[in-house]
Amino acid sequence: MSKVVYLALACVIALSSACITIVQPGGGATPDSSRPSAYIDLISPSSLAWGQEVSFTGHGETSKGSITAYRWRSSIDGDLSSRPAFNTATLSPGKHIILFSVQNDAGSWSLETQGTVNLTTDSTGDGTLPPDDGGTAATPPVISFFNANPTGITAGSSSTLSWSVTNAIAVTIDNGVGSVGLSGTRVVSPATDTAYTLTAANTAYYSQATAKVTVAAAATPRPDLIIEDIWKNGTTLYYRIKNQGTASSPVTSTKLTIDGVVKATDSVPSLAAGSASTQSFSGYSYTCSGASDAISVAADSTGVADESNEGNNSASETFSCLLVGPLTVDPPLTILKSDLTITEISYDAGTVKFTVKNQGVLDTGPFDVKLYVGGVYKDTVTIAGGLVAGGQATFAFPHYHHFCVIGSHATVKVTADTGGTINESDETNNSRSEYWGCPPAP
Repeated sequence: MSKVVYLALACVIALSSACITIVQPGGGATPDSSRPSAYIDLISPSSLAWGQEVSFTGHGETSKGSITAYRWRSSIDGDLSSRPAFNTATLSPGKHIILFSVQNDAGSWSLETQGTVNLTTDSTGDGTLPPDDGGTAATPPVISFFNANPTGITAGSSSTLSWSVTNAIAVTIDNGVGSVGLSGTRVVSPATDTAYTLTAANTAYYSQATAKVTVAAAATPRPDLIIEDIWKNGTTLYYRIKNQGTASSPVTSTKLTIDGVVKATDSVPSLAAGSASTQSFSGYSYTCSGASDAISVAADSTGVADESNEGNNSASETFSCLLVGPLTVDPPLTILKSDLTITEISYDAGTVKFTVKNQGVLDTGPFDVKLYVGGVYKDTVTIAGGLVAGGQATFAFPHYHHFCVIGSHATVKVTADTGGTINESDETNNSRSEYWGCPPAP
């Protein structure tokens, strides 16, 4: 078999984490010292008539361990053998690019070394060459790119290999991909970190490129508890807790802190992923003190839940206090202001109604009341005549029809004086939130 004098080329090409190497036929060089080297010892005869027998012999070398596996491939017939030496009389007619690689006991495969064998269709076995290949063998194949996107995946997901090759008559990708066209894409889902090697060959040379896909373990489902809202009704403090994680939470404890002092705790039942619950510190009677109170509610205060995010468990509110008490006059001076509050939210055949009360000591002027469902604004009612001190009235939102899916839930919130036009004695109690199932309670 004639030898091709090959000028060694050394280049470093950075193409989306792909490494491209041009290899001389029959060589075993590799840029990765962890890989073994493959050597073709014999392909005989190298030119013969179709149907005659040809012998193949090869061996491998490795710096550590031993050679444990072999792979012979043909650019025409595909996989040929997994033995170091074999004979066959079944090769198809044509000029075959023979690729040989070995694997060591560490699981690393060598780059493929190359040889050729030509099978003619005549019966003389005179080594007649097939028709001219158009000059593709004059220079090595060119791999424009060989990429994996993304280069990192989680177990069970996929990456897409893409490539473009010129001046080649055969292109293959290892690790189960097989023979491919000169350009294209292929989706792969490796279970572990995998380096894919693309081999492009013509009748004299072949080039190789590698693209590595790293595989991370799939994320373990975990709960994630947050406090969505805090409010008061009379002397009872309420809060809304949600599990926004991907797994159910265990039974947890929620802690109430006022002005830096722990005041109460509450036991929260297990919450499924994505579910929420309205809770209260029912054993604690809240009385506002001073000018305002800093209220903090912390979920999973004892740390029993293994959460995906341990830094988002707390929420805080500041409650202003109505200043009533003895000043320098007798009887005590009371601040004369209005005070709007939503006392009830109801549902009637798709219409959302509310009752607003002025529990202050002054009449109000006009003000707006707004509706939010699931945190999204839905409608506004303008109370043009205001409310007298101590007065209350029930209104309906005219432009919103509440539609729900059986089994679903929604947070319905109604807020008075959203524009802040009324000077109130307590600006923190204008809203009321309710958690409605479907259908809502009448």
